[in-house]
Amino acid sequence: MLSFSIPKQPHMRKNEIWFVPVGGLANRMRAIDSAVALSLETHSKLRIIWFKDHGLNCRFDQLFDPFDIPTVSVTEASWSDLLLYDRPRRKNFFIPRLPQEWLFDSRIYEVQAKKLVQEHFDFHNWAKGKKVYMASFVSFYSPRIEWKIYSIFKPQPNLIREIDARRSGFGPNTIGIHIRRTDNVISIAQSPTHLFIERMEDELKKNCDTTFYLATDSEEDKKRIIDQFGDRVFFSTQKADRNSVEGIQEALIELYLLSHTRQVLGSVYSSFSEAAAQIGNIPCTALQKT
Repeated sequence: MLSFSIPKQPHMRKNEIWFVPVGGLANRMRAIDSAVALSLETHSKLRIIWFKDHGLNCRFDQLFDPFDIPTVSVTEASWSDLLLYDRPRRKNFFIPRLPQEWLFDSRIYEVQAKKLVQEHFDFHNWAKGKKVYMASFVSFYSPRIEWKIYSIFKPQPNLIREIDARRSGFGPNTIGIHIRRTDNVISIAQSPTHLFIERMEDELKKNCDTTFYLATDSEEDKKRIIDQFGDRVFFSTQKADRNSVEGIQEALIELYLLSHTRQVLGSVYSSFSEAAAQIGNIPCTALQKT
């Protein structure tokens, strides 16, 4: 259910979107991509507030260059932002809800956003001509103008150099493999490792020159696949770690490495698999039990 309120001071009303991306790296990227497109089409100033948390303990500027769009800014959350602009939830005793009711014409939080997408809600009409607040982990807006998804993101130069160095060994038949594990219960249940191994064997039968880039947050699966396919597999030597800057930077490198393959064989219910394929404009197949 949407929450509407009228600002107490008329001068506060203006075309402005305050946006909080939620979740892991790929979730935040797809949500920001939508927010930027919405802001441009509604001629609104976009203020993105980037909160570090256990799911992504890294600053925006440690991953990406600033956006080359004058009306879009990214701010690292301060202590005052925690009180004013964080999502109201049990963790913060719902304190931000009170100032947000006063500061914004309307607010949409992440659970609402996902539901509204399913209901084909008109986000353009909702945001146009207002000062609004939104938090999201989903892609929620389909641009009406020509739009290349994720093209607004430019990884930091040191990360681009690392991506280029690692992909130098890729060939025209390198296939991306993304096996999602850890806390993703659906991926674990619906995309078991044996499906990836069977598909990799099939691809080798079709073309003996096939190689693979493996990205996974499971050290057990990484070892299993490397033991079976040997030097046909490119992979990161670092362990997946969401709680360190280096770990999140490594995840970004892996995302773009997957995007430079011929296709992505990914996990069900994984935004990471989908984002990699969309960045590279390549096919993505989620391997799933039948």
